[in-house]
Amino acid sequence: MVGDFERLAQEFVNPEAILRYRICGGQDARGRSRLHCQVSGSVELECQRCLRPVSVAVDGDRLLYLAASEADADRLESALADEDIEVIVAGQNLDLASVIEDEVLLSLPVVSMHEDCSMEPAADV
Repeated sequence: MVGDFERLAQEFVNPEAILRYRICGGQDARGRSRLHCQVSGSVELECQRCLRPVSVAVDGDRLLYLAASEADADRLESALADEDIEVIVAGQNLDLASVIEDEVLLSLPVVSMHEDCSMEPAADV
């Protein structure tokens, strides 16, 4: 549930919403560590026009390369500059909950609005 994630619980109208996620670890052909992170579901955000809940689809699918330090991340980003990848600093311990939260937040629209928002603004505004 969205409410189980601290940052996500603050963003969504309904903390009972269910998100599905899958994280698979592995290595590329050169032995570089990476994660394949997929998240999906539907959440409710506050419409920026009428301030009422609006349903938003969450659909993220990214390949994340892991680096032990910022310097390693810079080198890896340079080596993979032509590819559409993301490098994260993992160090010895990786907080998977934070990775999931980041991927959900990155998949959301910058501004949430109904497609046709002809509603009157909420009365308590």
